[in-house]
Amino acid sequence: MKHFLMALYCFCTLGIQAAENAGTWKLVRTLAAPEAHQAAAADQDFVYAITSRGVAKYDRKSGKRVATSEGAAKHLNSGFFWKGKLLCAHSNYPLKPERSEIKALDTDSMKLTTFKDFGSAGGSLTWVLHKDGFWWCNFALYGADNHKTFLVKYDEKWKEVARWTYPAKVISQLGRHSLSGGIWRGEELWTTGHDDPVAFRLGLPKEASELEYLGQHPVPFTGQGLANDPVTGGLVGISRAKRQVIFASAKAAPVRLRVLCYNIHHAEGVDGKLDVRRIARVILSVKPDLVALQEMDQKTKRTQKADQVAELARLTKMKSIFGANIDFQGGHYGNAILSRFPITRHKNHHLPNVDMGEQRGVLESMIKVSKDRNILFLATHFDHRRPDQERRASAIFINKMMGEQKNIPAILAGDLNDVPNSATLKEIGKLWVRTNSEVTPTVPVTKPLRQIDYILVRPKERWKVVETKILDEAVASDHRAVFAVIELID
Repeated sequence: MKHFLMALYCFCTLGIQAAENAGTWKLVRTLAAPEAHQAAAADQDFVYAITSRGVAKYDRKSGKRVATSEGAAKHLNSGFFWKGKLLCAHSNYPLKPERSEIKALDTDSMKLTTFKDFGSAGGSLTWVLHKDGFWWCNFALYGADNHKTFLVKYDEKWKEVARWTYPAKVISQLGRHSLSGGIWRGEELWTTGHDDPVAFRLGLPKEASELEYLGQHPVPFTGQGLANDPVTGGLVGISRAKRQVIFASAKAAPVRLRVLCYNIHHAEGVDGKLDVRRIARVILSVKPDLVALQEMDQKTKRTQKADQVAELARLTKMKSIFGANIDFQGGHYGNAILSRFPITRHKNHHLPNVDMGEQRGVLESMIKVSKDRNILFLATHFDHRRPDQERRASAIFINKMMGEQKNIPAILAGDLNDVPNSATLKEIGKLWVRTNSEVTPTVPVTKPLRQIDYILVRPKERWKVVETKILDEAVASDHRAVFAVIELID
């Protein structure tokens, strides 16, 4: 019962996740097993190495062999868990005529018995799967006939429902061998050959008798039988040459983010016009995922009691948060963040205040940028006065605050009111890296000469900068906006 529930859970999880479109798979563990010659499979507690004449059972944690199978076998192939039994494809390969059957391994007693005898089915059975109430069996042919390899769909009473052959793009890569392994990943059928570290992705056609080729990608094991791993959701395969069971997990593709940093001067342009819609158009011109905004007004008298944060969120169709730092003209003044992604938490921090200057702040947010990845996104605005004591204190404050969350990738964007070679930026640079290696001036807006607005990231090894530029817009605010395309990588 335990095995059945585990297998059902694994299958449902894979269906919910849907199949990976391509992706890169990385080796995460190996387990030495002399029997790793044909295939491997795994359950919650054990790993099963399959050779032609038997199956060995290994403790998943310790890697020690705990049992071997009993029962006759000539040419076992890949294994698939179904109702607590490990079903292994079996044939009399290379004898003629081919005879195929499914062997069932009782993983408690390790007895190997015949589950289904196909007799002469026209090929050698190399894998069996069960999905959606049907059995899916692959019958391999070799040499000049390997293009005749076929997949059969049976109902629960073993009546043939349909059959398909494989695309020439797959067969042409097999040499004189055939397809050795198969699994379902969501609605995609993944197959492997005999020697190459490649998985082919196939789909069921609506009417045609040939499976659809959807693509292929490298895997860290050399063909043969493979299986889904119910513990990690990854793959289990073998290295025949090294006699190892190989565990692989999907290496997540980089998450590409479009980030904008913009001091909007409470939406008052250099032409004296107050125009939030114009600011929204500037923002939308680069289709950002994340936006850090400075000098935002919320219901102040000078901006006609408008909630600029809510208005920009509405106009850009993005989620918003606001960090109020100053009570001003009946409303508030501070920083804001717009996000295309969910904002799971946020907090506004007041920065150190020196000599009773304007209160400055840093708005901290946690952004869920993918199913399993979160980043910190910070929007800030430093003091503008000389000397730079408060700015340096603010840089130290942010670095200390981020040092407490050092394992989370982060982006810091804002008007730091200082140039790249300043003491302020040197302090910030102890933890953060600018997305622009070259100086890109942002003020004065009509003819920029100095850069004081930045997008920075940390840690350096988690980010790749694709592009950074200053927007060519010189009217909507008294600052140019900074835009960067960056990728979050493993």
